[in-house]
Amino acid sequence: MNDMGLLDRLDDDASDADEATSIETAPAKEVKKSEAKKPSRRGRRAKAKEEAPVDDAEEDEAPRRRSRGRRERQPREKKERVVRKIGEDREVAGIAAFSFRRIVDFIVNYGWAIPILGLSLLGTNSDFTWFIIGGLALMLLNNIFLPYQFGRTLGNFTTRTMFIRHTGQPPMFMFFLMKTFYFPFLLLGLFGIQLALEYSKETNIAVLVICIVSLLIFLADTIISRVRKDDRMGLWETAFLGVWLTKHISTGESSGWLKRLESSGDFFEQRGWGVDGEGDEETDES
Repeated sequence: MNDMGLLDRLDDDASDADEATSIETAPAKEVKKSEAKKPSRRGRRAKAKEEAPVDDAEEDEAPRRRSRGRRERQPREKKERVVRKIGEDREVAGIAAFSFRRIVDFIVNYGWAIPILGLSLLGTNSDFTWFIIGGLALMLLNNIFLPYQFGRTLGNFTTRTMFIRHTGQPPMFMFFLMKTFYFPFLLLGLFGIQLALEYSKETNIAVLVICIVSLLIFLADTIISRVRKDDRMGLWETAFLGVWLTKHISTGESSGWLKRLESSGDFFEQRGWGVDGEGDEETDES
């Protein structure tokens, strides 16, 4: 009986041990299955890298490298250089017309001022107000109205000439106005030299600067005219990108007072004033 009791106890202990081992192994298996089903993040990334082709990776890195580097500059389009010269249908005026036009324009612009300056130097107390107003009106007519309306001055009408740019059109009226100021620039420059020689604390600096600048403009115009003597271009012809004095042929369609201005060329031509001879162009070219 005792032996039977011991055997029963051993069997019970063995069965309890089997149940305990079965309980312990069961969750371990389930955990292993769950781990097999749910891979870790590192595993996913590793698989993704292995599955991704090498070409795709290179294509993704290429734009990044390009964006990091400097952007490629597109080559600039070269602008065509504009050839500034008069057209073949135009002929440059000769030296006689060039010189006579300057004389006529000078008389029209400043002829009225010469007697006023002379009388003022003599010490007369006459009132020249209306005379000065009339002279300034004539200057504005010759250098603003006529160039704006017809592209010519009285000197151009009498010598049958016309200022032309490389575009075939006359320059704006500012060209004629600035070209006329060479005489005032000279007077202001001489006055500036006198102020500089007699400089003192009472000297107006602003007036002195204006006079010196006027003198520099006059000198620049003179020097450029000497350098570009063959082209007959001075400071303002160069500043306006090329202006030439060319011969002008009247169309005969003008009427009224404009026709009278055109006919003034016939009057001077009959007397041989401002008319280019056959030898003028040859001597001028040489």
